[in-house]
Amino acid sequence: MIIQMTSVERMKRTLKHLETDRIPLFDSFWGETLAAWKFESGYSDADEIGARYKFDMLTAGWINHVARLGPEEITEETDKWFTRVDGNGAVLRYWKHKSGTPEHVRFTVDDHDKWELLKVDLLAVPVEKRVSLEDTLNSQHYARSRNKWFGWGGIECFEAAKDVIGHEQLCCAMAEDPEWAVDIFDTQTTVALSVMNYLEENGVRFDGALMYGDIAYNKGPFCSPRMYRKMVMPSHARQIGWFKERDLPVIYHTDGDFHALIPSFIEVGISCFQPLEAKANMDVRDLKPEYGDLVCFMGNIDAMVLNTNNLDLVEAEVASKIPAAKIGGGYIYHSDHSIPPGVKWSTYQFLMDRVAHYGRFES
Repeated sequence: MIIQMTSVERMKRTLKHLETDRIPLFDSFWGETLAAWKFESGYSDADEIGARYKFDMLTAGWINHVARLGPEEITEETDKWFTRVDGNGAVLRYWKHKSGTPEHVRFTVDDHDKWELLKVDLLAVPVEKRVSLEDTLNSQHYARSRNKWFGWGGIECFEAAKDVIGHEQLCCAMAEDPEWAVDIFDTQTTVALSVMNYLEENGVRFDGALMYGDIAYNKGPFCSPRMYRKMVMPSHARQIGWFKERDLPVIYHTDGDFHALIPSFIEVGISCFQPLEAKANMDVRDLKPEYGDLVCFMGNIDAMVLNTNNLDLVEAEVASKIPAAKIGGGYIYHSDHSIPPGVKWSTYQFLMDRVAHYGRFES
């Protein structure tokens, strides 16, 4: 019989494509979801729910990539939303009373010359201002005291570049002014690596990384595989390489349909894909047979199915995916997105019961 493992043991074996006592668990939630569940569940935040269901991961060390730190200017406001200018000069509109991706109103860095000015400010920010060393060390202590897998969590170069000039302008730059796009990717990677080194020099030791970079949407990647290899991949290789030099795995988060980039992602050293957005045509039942010997998978339990609160559909979703995904190790439970507020607490309890049932390994 397989002996019960710690979270660190479970995660490390899973990311080496080895079977364990059960699949590792982790999940994300919209703020509105947690608020709606608070009275019924008795849990006030995601950490308490994670403790209840014995989530195996904890991440910390998020890097602030903006060029100009400090208060952000609010330019418009109503009772429902507000618009503000962030430290990259991006004008973004946010809902006041619900979560969601902000509306991209405009980006003031709209040519190469303006980028060069912003870049000076970006590189001038002291490294210790970009991350909370105290919070990261506290999180490390918490994770170690509970034998949880402790990962760096933060964005990579494509996500950071999008925050400076926006998706549309970034895609145009990659086609029409590739040197500009590459410079943004390279500079933002340099910023990230300087912070990683700072954390390590001050006692932080990660077990790996959960690196965020939404490089795809529901119809495919924002760039072609050729563009990825020429412009983005060198920066990915630098940042992922920091972890590989320390023999640490990298879980890469991207929404959307990234099928076309999978071979390059594997080549650059990504260890695991997350969250495998079901509505974007990602299906672990197809991916596992094709790539399961080369990369691990995390997620793919369809949040749209969970949102129906139809327990038969939830059962079918879990029963059809987890047994196929866990074969030989290499699968971590997560929804295919953050759990939306339409999901009832009772539905989530049922989901996690079914995940526990189908996620066990037999001796």
